[in-house]
Amino acid sequence: MCTTIRVAASAAQARLGAAPSGELAAARVVGYAKAMRVETSTKGVRITAAEGAIALGPARPQAVAGGGDGKPQHWCPASVEVRDDRLVAPGGPSGACIELVVRILADGAAEIRGRLRNDGSQPLRIERLILLATDQLRIGADARNWRIYRNGYQSWAGTHTLGVTEVDRDFTWRVARVATTDARHRAPNAPGHVRSDALTAICEPVSNAALALGFTTLADAFVYVEVESAAVPQRLTCWADFDGMQLAPGESTPEITIRLAAESGARDSGWQALRRVASDSGAAMRARGHGRTHPTGWCSWYYYFEKVTEKDVLDNLEVLATDGRGGPRFGCEYVMVDDGHQIEIGDWLTTSPSKFPSGMAEIAARIHAAGFDAGIWWAPFFVAPRSAVARAHPEWLVRNQRGRPITGNINPAWGITKPMRVLDTTNPAVLDHLAETARAIGTDWGYEIQKLDFLYAAALPGVRHDRNATRAQSLRRGLEAIRRGAGDAAFLLGCGCPLGPAVGVVDAMRIGADVTPYWTNWLARVVLLNTHGLATRHALLNTVTRAVLDHAWWLNDPDCLMLRDTESKLTEEEVRLMATVFAMTDGMIVLSDRLDRLSEGRLDLLAKARALAGGEPVVVDLFEHAIPQVLLSRHPDRIDIAAINLGDEPARRTIALAGLVGTDGDGDRCEYWTGQPVPVRAGVADFGEVPAHAARVLSFPAPKIR
Repeated sequence: MCTTIRVAASAAQARLGAAPSGELAAARVVGYAKAMRVETSTKGVRITAAEGAIALGPARPQAVAGGGDGKPQHWCPASVEVRDDRLVAPGGPSGACIELVVRILADGAAEIRGRLRNDGSQPLRIERLILLATDQLRIGADARNWRIYRNGYQSWAGTHTLGVTEVDRDFTWRVARVATTDARHRAPNAPGHVRSDALTAICEPVSNAALALGFTTLADAFVYVEVESAAVPQRLTCWADFDGMQLAPGESTPEITIRLAAESGARDSGWQALRRVASDSGAAMRARGHGRTHPTGWCSWYYYFEKVTEKDVLDNLEVLATDGRGGPRFGCEYVMVDDGHQIEIGDWLTTSPSKFPSGMAEIAARIHAAGFDAGIWWAPFFVAPRSAVARAHPEWLVRNQRGRPITGNINPAWGITKPMRVLDTTNPAVLDHLAETARAIGTDWGYEIQKLDFLYAAALPGVRHDRNATRAQSLRRGLEAIRRGAGDAAFLLGCGCPLGPAVGVVDAMRIGADVTPYWTNWLARVVLLNTHGLATRHALLNTVTRAVLDHAWWLNDPDCLMLRDTESKLTEEEVRLMATVFAMTDGMIVLSDRLDRLSEGRLDLLAKARALAGGEPVVVDLFEHAIPQVLLSRHPDRIDIAAINLGDEPARRTIALAGLVGTDGDGDRCEYWTGQPVPVRAGVADFGEVPAHAARVLSFPAPKIR
């Protein structure tokens, strides 16, 4: 139940520089820029945009907090005080006081910064800080048309848009949520109820009005935007999870900041608003990867898996050497040794003598001699129970409330009798160990690229050395230790990672599930809810829906382009679709086949995929369908547009080109993959029936700038 607490003048107000009792400010315009207006009053924050088509609030802060070991209370202030540029809500449970600073930015976005302080005399435990909560929300003319962007918790969690009648499906079993979605917060299980990690956009595609909200502080707490669109009235909350952080008297939570941006009038308004807040948060977090192209490479995993040997790597290196670095056939710049080189999970600097007898430093030297960069995989936060690290340092493990090591994963490839233990990244000794391991891999062995996998482990709930650290802080500390050891010049690629805390540390991030040598299967459809985890279908959907993060938070890694036409159930249409999605969203293109067995036809397909890459992507209909159908990629000299079909039945595809491309008149244009003519009449491209799991692409000259 929400306990209403009347705001009154107090000694705490005096410490905050309060206005005299009874002098609460009336409504005050904080700022007006372009199409957005922000006001504050004792009722809270009100934001309007797009000539009134978008309105939020009044919205007030809330908290879930309490003193000592008592049960936290959900505190909902009935009003707030306006003090200069701040909104203040004192008088909360055990002396809790919330401060918000609201401002309008020059680019038309609104920014809200907030913190909770303990103004009491006893310790205060904080579970949630809710920056904004309102049941007054208008986006366009009719909320029944809304689609809401739902960003998943980690790399392998499904990401999509949902309408008011659709349900965000999550696993019933906690063991599945541990390794794929969120171990602490199960997704809401009600129509139109969406909780999105770190950022979202709400779009009414009939009027093309869109409001995007994105947190720009991502290192100290997991942050969420929650929308209940089917409720009457609709509800929105923006909150940070502080995991029971305890504040001593006078202490405050880390500051949490969110930005709001509005767009309207264009078919891609939702995409553009979402892109704005993603770019803002990346800039605030000092995201890496800006100003560089996506590296291309070869990875051992999807052909050899954990059975990879030194000979396998060197055989493929020999094939690549005939082409050269960035050569015309393969285009590879690096060679990566994936899982299988280590003697045990956790003992990363001890190499399997039977599989890699020359040692990993020698393999890196051979890769360098052939003209390529060297890459290597490790899972820094996992240790196997019988690893030397786990046996020597049991005090390094995250434990449950009963003092037993928590289980981070049970992976059949590593043995079902070996549940993975989790390193405590709030322990200084563990951080030193991680930094030294990363340093040895990079400096002593010579691997410029380090692929860091199963990173979610550092953010699992548990008892840690620093009991006051949030899960987000635990993950961030571990990643920063690896960066410190690897050095600023190292290229760090994250995978299986909760996204927010990694921004500014990694250079690239896997943004979807693993691809597979099949489109989908019973496990993916039923157990994985046709949304999360292993399946090429899931990987491609996330690659499309998270294209907005590329060059904003990092470089996107959509996973490997599986080209082979043997030992695979993927059809040629499915491989073309994979190539189209990877290239037109401008993700990394990484090969993972046995290179000497690739047919000339598949090598030609690779060449065409590489030619499609490098543009600026737009997912035109992200807010029109749960499964997008139209991709656009802008190059300096051309615009590519693709009709994609991720569905299981053939589908008619026509695309209205107005506002998307500059055409040179009606006529037939040559489709990129098949060479077949596609008629363009009255500004509409008619692709006809696109097969299931297929893509069709047209190119148009870029419009001339006058």
